[in-house]
Amino acid sequence: MGLGTAGSRLPEVPQLAPVLLFLALFWPTPGAAEDDRAAFLGHPDRERIEALRTAEIAEVSKGKGGRSLAFKITLTDGTEGYFKPKQTFSAAHWYSELAAYYLDRELGMGRVPPTTGRRFRWSELRAAAGTDSRVSELGIEKDGTIKGAFIWWIPERLERVRMGRGWERWVRVQKSLPITPYQRPVDYRADLNRRPGIREATDPTRPVARAPDIDARPAELSDLIVFDYLTQNVDRWGGDFTNVRSREKGGPLIYLDNGAGFWLGQQRLGLMEARLKALQRFRRSTIDAVRALDIGRFASRLREDPLAPVLNEKQLDGLERRRRAVLGHVEDMVARFGEARVFAW
Repeated sequence: MGLGTAGSRLPEVPQLAPVLLFLALFWPTPGAAEDDRAAFLGHPDRERIEALRTAEIAEVSKGKGGRSLAFKITLTDGTEGYFKPKQTFSAAHWYSELAAYYLDRELGMGRVPPTTGRRFRWSELRAAAGTDSRVSELGIEKDGTIKGAFIWWIPERLERVRMGRGWERWVRVQKSLPITPYQRPVDYRADLNRRPGIREATDPTRPVARAPDIDARPAELSDLIVFDYLTQNVDRWGGDFTNVRSREKGGPLIYLDNGAGFWLGQQRLGLMEARLKALQRFRRSTIDAVRALDIGRFASRLREDPLAPVLNEKQLDGLERRRRAVLGHVEDMVARFGEARVFAW
């Protein structure tokens, strides 16, 4: 029997088979592009996200380090995750961890570990928290549950990428940077106000930055600065680069600890503006991705999370404003220095 409608006649099925096979293999299906971007360092997110959302708890321990209270959780299928619950500490925004993950995937970077919103019963976590005073800061709800960001635990060792003093020249056309914004906010303000004292970023006892540990590192750092500007993550630099880590020594840069972003108040922060303005060299493909970023499509991604809505309209509008600011800054750099020097990678 031929394929077609009344009054028309198409070739028999055997003749169409090669064409249909070609279409099945190579014609893009709805959502295919979205799925391709949902990967961490090339490994698809789907199975990891499913486990983080649905598997039951097997073991819980209190997280180590950091100002906020968090929990390392092993699930019954063996998946491990790090749960950052809702709490009142100002730089512990569970929704920022989620939004950073979805934005990373929308931009096609694949550097934020798989992350999803989830609720746990506080009774499942209480014993691990013990007598920790930060329990009083947690947003435990009346029904005994607590929501937060559940982040896939990277099994490989994460190494601090210690660049040394003056590493900023790797991401600049001009070499001079009298005051670096890539340091703790308190130290940056002290430098601006010419207060005496030694800052971690410029401590003369620290080694001077020479060649990057790997050729790709300057481009990775440029990408990270752009990403942090978009997310408003103020808590990246300082602390001996504790939040600048690679997967094993010499491995790819990982975007961890994204909870100090997507502020509810001011949408363009002075410190973050300084960090963007100090950046003069970019990866062309990254700027192309920022240019193509559709806030409506990003908002649709956020609505797929179990804890949606993740961001409000003010935060989404702020992201759009920062996206335009990145593109405007890049255009200024190109006008000043030329494409060849600005698009270094």
